Amino acid sequence: MLHWGWGERMEEDAKPFNPILTFLGDEEARTAFSVFGIALLLITAKVYYSIGIKDSEVHDEVRFLDEWSLTFSEETMTLSESVLLADGDELDVEFLIEGTSFSEGYTIGYLQVKISYSETNQVIGGDPCDSVQGSLVQSTYPAQWADENNTLNGGSTSCEDIDLFLQAYPNYDGQEYTRMADNQVIALDEWGVEDYGVGSLDVKVQLDVQSSQVPTQDNDNDETIQIDVTVVAFKASAEKLT
Repeated sequence: MLHWGWGERMEEDAKPFNPILTFLGDEEARTAFSVFGIALLLITAKVYYSIGIKDSEVHDEVRFLDEWSLTFSEETMTLSESVLLADGDELDVEFLIEGTSFSEGYTIGYLQVKISYSETNQVIGGDPCDSVQGSLVQSTYPAQWADENNTLNGGSTSCEDIDLFLQAYPNYDGQEYTRMADNQVIALDEWGVEDYGVGSLDVKVQLDVQSSQVPTQDNDNDETIQIDVTVVAFKASAEKLT
């Protein structure tokens, strides 16, 4: 039979705590643990500080937004070309549009194209108007070709003008409006792109001559067509409302 003394039982009972006692008695282990704890505390503090600052900035932005009134001044320039087309002819007429044609700070907003002609054959009883078709040729010209307000093609058989329209700058319509912003620069940031509308625009015209209803009369075989491209440029201004 084995008999354990009191000292032996105390030693056996203390064994489960030896790792903790060893750790607490190890100076290097305590130092490493302290460094880890301080680092964790600093990281946690930094995270909470960053979240607090970001939240504060968001609230400040909302708190200090001002209301701005945006208005637009405009300048226009018209390029014109007159072409003679024979019956059945189709012609692409190129117009070079340059931003330097406008004052400093102006950006091209949209283009209006008018194609006009008249019946030149003077006969007894009159000669029916020729048929003219016109279109804006989609190309690399920097504009909003898919804008729903565009009118890219049209035609006339009654000598009436053909009016076409192309949006150059996104959403520009010249109308005054208000918006909320931190400052004037941000209030105007939507209207700061200068590349829209600068380049070569092609206008295609086609002629189909209509014969006289009087068999004995001579028919004309050509027609003079006038093309006028009006370019509208704008400059935005912002004024803070009180």
